[in-house]
Amino acid sequence: MRFNGFEHLTANYLYCPNQFFDVCLPHHSRGTVRLVAYLLRKTLGWLDTEGNPIEQDISISYRDLISEAGISRGAIRKALDEAVAAGFIICIQQGKANGNNQAAETAQYALRWDTGNDYAKTPETFNGFFAGEGYRTPIPNSFFDLIVRQETLAVVKVVGTVLRHTVGYQNQFGGRRQIAPLSYSYIQKYVNLSDRSTLSAAIQHAIETGYIHCVQKGGIDPSHTIRRPSTYAIRWHVQANREVSGSKIRPATRQRYKIQTSNGSETRPAKRFKNQTEEKPQENNTDKQQNGPAVVAVENLESFQLLQHAGFDDEIAKDLSQKRGLEEIQQQIEWLPHRNPDRNSLGMLRRAIEGNWLKPDSLLIQEKKHQSLQNNHAEAVETQIEEELVSAAKREKKRLREQVRSIWNELTFDEQAKIEQTALEQLDCEFFRDRFKKREEYRLSQCLDVLSVQLGSGDREVKSRFQLIAQ
Repeated sequence: MRFNGFEHLTANYLYCPNQFFDVCLPHHSRGTVRLVAYLLRKTLGWLDTEGNPIEQDISISYRDLISEAGISRGAIRKALDEAVAAGFIICIQQGKANGNNQAAETAQYALRWDTGNDYAKTPETFNGFFAGEGYRTPIPNSFFDLIVRQETLAVVKVVGTVLRHTVGYQNQFGGRRQIAPLSYSYIQKYVNLSDRSTLSAAIQHAIETGYIHCVQKGGIDPSHTIRRPSTYAIRWHVQANREVSGSKIRPATRQRYKIQTSNGSETRPAKRFKNQTEEKPQENNTDKQQNGPAVVAVENLESFQLLQHAGFDDEIAKDLSQKRGLEEIQQQIEWLPHRNPDRNSLGMLRRAIEGNWLKPDSLLIQEKKHQSLQNNHAEAVETQIEEELVSAAKREKKRLREQVRSIWNELTFDEQAKIEQTALEQLDCEFFRDRFKKREEYRLSQCLDVLSVQLGSGDREVKSRFQLIAQ
């Protein structure tokens, strides 16, 4: 199923330590990645009024890890041991099974925090998540709830890399990067993924599913000035890009993990605070339709009639024709079928015109495929031309060589001896001089080289002599 896009970073996100992407994701198994992501989600997803986690010692049962974290039963023990050994989590209480006169106890684990001053980027120096200020990235909850839990490790690495290198970078004005140039080699190195075919399949799956999109395809060229990596961006939900009265719409609901209590029942804490307060979507205030036909300016008449033909009433068509130009309205109408409107197609078209939505991803993918085919054809033609030029150069070189050889055969013994002496004197190595004396083929090749130089020299007497021989 196609992913609808990540919700905007005004709600439904948590501040994830960057070391999850820098240390855990590149170097550890899928089970460990899912386990650590699950604990990050449950710990940092619920904060008190001071911004501190409400619950840090998390009770974990095998049932939780199977149903909520997506870890198979056979991989749980290995994932727990690996996460503890790597320093991501610590065990607060070992789990106990039912016994004689003894109730079962659920194991408790907590994230391990490093209170030192140094930020560790490698598994060798990692000693817990950095507890100081900074080094955090706002990551949409759906990355943990959906992608980490359900997708392959390669796809999680690709989407995580794009998240880390876009919203993970904040400038001095508080803005976050929207796109990031990422070459195959860089992604391979960053996420520690050696197989390029696996990486290619993961990127393609992430694009087709709707997690990311390729803003600009890279180009391979021998020249470093022309070569460029592909540029990727996170695919945001369409509502995250809509602006109403200057503010962006925020989702009204938030999906959260249920907290598993030690007695096995599922309860929700009474007082919890979300990372960001949520606001209900604002609605456009449109005037009620007046009696009689709408009065439209002459310069907007064509846009107005186009919107009427699309199905809008006079008042809405008038309003939209005054907000956008004819070309923008035509584009949005042409793009509407590619947005797969399921129910209210006119409502989607109106929002697309008001928000000036970008071209649908499906069209971008088609255009990029077409461009790729054109580029491949151009490369094939260019390669064929280069091969023909090389072949022609080789034939010409062979022809000139045969011409020089024919002239050599017409020279007198003294003239050949003189050229041989010149060729021998030009050799500055004893090895080649010895070879010149012992091997007839090598000696002839050197003599022909000297003869070619003399033919191309400015000595008129020499050139006229050889021209006479050639005739």
